[in-house]
Amino acid sequence: MNYLSSVNGDWHREHPMPKNADLDQRVSWHIAHAMACRCRAMPAGIADVIARRRRV
Repeated sequence: MNYLSSVNGDWHREHPMPKNADLDQRVSWHIAHAMACRCRAMPAGIADVIARRRRV
């Protein structure tokens, strides 16, 4: 299945993950993705980073 033809393909085309994204860029991208599209779950590692940052 081509995920771009499912939930929110427009968002995915307009918001590609930056090449060689650092952790802050990846976290920001996944937060924006979670708000705009629910085509897949957030990776556990990214969710852990977000949870740790919220506790600080």
